[in-house]
Amino acid sequence: MKKTIIAILGIGLCFSSVHAQEIIKLKPTQKKCIQVPEPSDIAFSVDGKSLFMVSDNGYLFETDLEGTILRKADYKGLDDEAVYVNESHVYVVEEFSRKIKMFRLPDLVLEKTVNVPYNGARNKAYEGFTYNKAKGVFTLVVEKDPIYVFELNEKLEKVNEINLGDIARDISSATYYDNHLWLLSDEDSTVFKLNPNDYSVISKWKIPVLNAEGLAFDAKGNFIVASDALQRLYYFSNPENN
Repeated sequence: MKKTIIAILGIGLCFSSVHAQEIIKLKPTQKKCIQVPEPSDIAFSVDGKSLFMVSDNGYLFETDLEGTILRKADYKGLDDEAVYVNESHVYVVEEFSRKIKMFRLPDLVLEKTVNVPYNGARNKAYEGFTYNKAKGVFTLVVEKDPIYVFELNEKLEKVNEINLGDIARDISSATYYDNHLWLLSDEDSTVFKLNPNDYSVISKWKIPVLNAEGLAFDAKGNFIVASDALQRLYYFSNPENN
């Protein structure tokens, strides 16, 4: 009986030590002030040679890798919070209006607008948007209360929804890299790596960025985080390569 109790206690201690492990804290390799006002999300171009950024003020920009503006779309949106780029289009998500806008990549001309209804609070709606290659769906993420993942088909119609529960206090950005879904939390200052099929958390890292609103990976796995409040880009080495 004593051996059984000791064994059970031993297992309990093992579990406690796992849960007690601290999240690894990352340090940026560099920081840069940028020209884009209140950057709320970022995405690399497909060739990795430029960045696309959206602003809380409702603007879409293309910049070089250091945040210098190269061009700006002739467009004024309403609280742009997410951006995604593929080979032909730039997708911009407006939180307040619940709209996804498609711009032609060559000239940044608005081509299509799709409304994705959501009954939550006006300022607690869509904050992340990317394409989940593992499932062949677009992924639209609701910020908080609760945090939802909406899966959209090629026509941007909602086909599924997943409640992520208490994964974080909020989600401020989403991107797909290296066959995984990555989420960013502003309030928790944390980057999450998720299984793209069931959205379970695989790993997470703390980052020292105030008001972290955008997350994007380059081809080597290094990533950039945009600070809305400070109007800066923070560059980080891939934590899985360390």
